[in-house]
Amino acid sequence: MDHRRILLINPNWTGIQNQKQRQFKRLWPPLSLALAAAMMEQRGLEVRIIDNQVKACSPEKIGILAEQYDRVFVTSTPYDRWQCPSLDIRFFFDTLKPISKDKLFILGSHVTERPEAILRESRAKGAILGEPEQTMLDIACAESPDDLEQIPGLAWLDNGRLKKSADREYITNMDALPYPAFHLLDMKAYHYFPVMGKSFGILEASRGCPGKCNFCYMGMYGRRVRRKSVDRFLDETEWAVKKLGLKNLYFMDLEFAVNKRFVLEFCQGLQSRSLSLNWCCQTRVTDMDEEVAQAMAQAGCSLIHFGVEAGTDRILKQTGKGIRVKDCRRAVRLCKLFGIRTALFMNFGFPGEHDCEMEATIKLALSLDPDYAAFHLIVPFPGTILAGNCGLNPETFPAHQYPHYNFFDHDLQNLKKMLHKAYLKFYLRPRPIFNVLGDMLKNSQNMLFK
Repeated sequence: MDHRRILLINPNWTGIQNQKQRQFKRLWPPLSLALAAAMMEQRGLEVRIIDNQVKACSPEKIGILAEQYDRVFVTSTPYDRWQCPSLDIRFFFDTLKPISKDKLFILGSHVTERPEAILRESRAKGAILGEPEQTMLDIACAESPDDLEQIPGLAWLDNGRLKKSADREYITNMDALPYPAFHLLDMKAYHYFPVMGKSFGILEASRGCPGKCNFCYMGMYGRRVRRKSVDRFLDETEWAVKKLGLKNLYFMDLEFAVNKRFVLEFCQGLQSRSLSLNWCCQTRVTDMDEEVAQAMAQAGCSLIHFGVEAGTDRILKQTGKGIRVKDCRRAVRLCKLFGIRTALFMNFGFPGEHDCEMEATIKLALSLDPDYAAFHLIVPFPGTILAGNCGLNPETFPAHQYPHYNFFDHDLQNLKKMLHKAYLKFYLRPRPIFNVLGDMLKNSQNMLFK
């Protein structure tokens, strides 16, 4: 193989400001790009990652840099956004404009779901569909970027008509993935502030989710759970702590504790290896029992994110999530019992949801009294069951724009009023104020004296 230079780009999400509801613009490393880069380096390719959330280069500067590379990959959705993509991606198209189209390949949730619209707008050479890393590697190693039909998992325009290669199978052997190429990123720039502070990174033990939540976009993962072995994931975690010096890790699995045996063995392994690590994860409330909560607390888990979603069993049943209000109460209670902080995701605007049910969501958040709560408007994102149930036609939207809320059933001003009420009622209480201030003070000190 000739000497080939590859550029991977995570855009700066300036366009997120155009959305009709707030969405966290968290500064986390783009894990999927780091994995693809590591795979390319194993094959002897020269790789560079520009995380423009950190670098904040202008599109013009990115275009000049891209001229030095043979193939350029740009994502609309880094790994931590695969499930809940941004709703306005003008920032993505702005990044693409100055890049030569004969070397440009695009990827991400939006690209996977609407390849034709995005290819027409971007004029990119090809669109990577679904889980991207192996397809990126195949493109990077191909003798000619014109041999698209030979590479599974691609879409492109041929004389104005959309064409696709064979489907790409999901990665089944997760242990075969390399450690992410975090050496290509400025890891000192990333943080989960104020919750965990700096010296921060994200890792994954598995992909996929057995849940049937109708509002989650699963086009990047698939439903089947594919998991690393306990020893392999312990090795990777130890590498991140001892080799990279990371002290705070978020395990980004969609449902980290779904396999009880795995999580218990992993927690035991963390303790036996004496890893000084503060970590958090997200999981389903029904995964928690006393044994799991105690093991996670003893192994350094300081925070768990739960998708509580709604405050009534009627709406929860409608979501397909398979949880009840009493399950949420039990999970939060167990976490408090063992000193694990909790952060809850709550949503407004489900189909047929009444104002009194949204009020019940606020009341549930208050009665559960977690350390943090995030309130959002539910989105019928193209490709989700919810979008299909609502009768959404994504082609009525421009390529850069996606539904910002469930406009089929709800008025935006009323939903925003509920959001405003929820945040005021939850956070203008003594305990949440002291939680936030305490975390800010603690992690500010860690950032100053690390």
